[in-house]
Amino acid sequence: MKNQTLLEIVGRNAPLFEEDLRQHEAELSEHIANSRFLVVGGAGSIGGTVVHELFARSPQALHVIDTSENNLAELVRDIRSSLGYIEGDFHAYCFDALGLEFEAFAKQALGQYKPYDYVLNFSALKHVRSEKDPFTLMRLIDVNIFLTRKLLEFAQRGGAQKFFCVSTDKAANPVNMMGGSKRIMEMFLLGDESSTAVS
Repeated sequence: MKNQTLLEIVGRNAPLFEEDLRQHEAELSEHIANSRFLVVGGAGSIGGTVVHELFARSPQALHVIDTSENNLAELVRDIRSSLGYIEGDFHAYCFDALGLEFEAFAKQALGQYKPYDYVLNFSALKHVRSEKDPFTLMRLIDVNIFLTRKLLEFAQRGGAQKFFCVSTDKAANPVNMMGGSKRIMEMFLLGDESSTAVS
């Protein structure tokens, strides 16, 4: 479906933030070009779009972690074919940020790289059907709650300016575990008193 058709369906003439982006493009591009980013869950639908937008503005570093090798390959292929290359450090890593691989990555990142200015978390189990069995439900709790906490602690140890995490559009008093897990994640983040800004 073409963008114009989508705009007609939602009753708009232009994308929602098009004018804001146009007004602030120079400032936004300069800020991104002078920053380092770690994006976890960066090959999903939302994460991939954000990675594409960041890459287009040539950051100093853009490191992307995702559990889906296929989605990462498609993301990199799309970026290379549409945007080419940047002078900054661009890497895509395929591993689970809850696993031992992330521990090794974090140790290397904190020891060898300049710190990340921004840590963005787009990892989530976001569908109520994730509650259908206890095994997937355990994974939902690990990803939606404990991974968020782990990544915030990583951002704090590395001195990141900001930690960004996708929240939920569910009710403040959710009736299912998926909504509840995202609400608990929000409570963890809102209760954090570190110097790292959170949004």
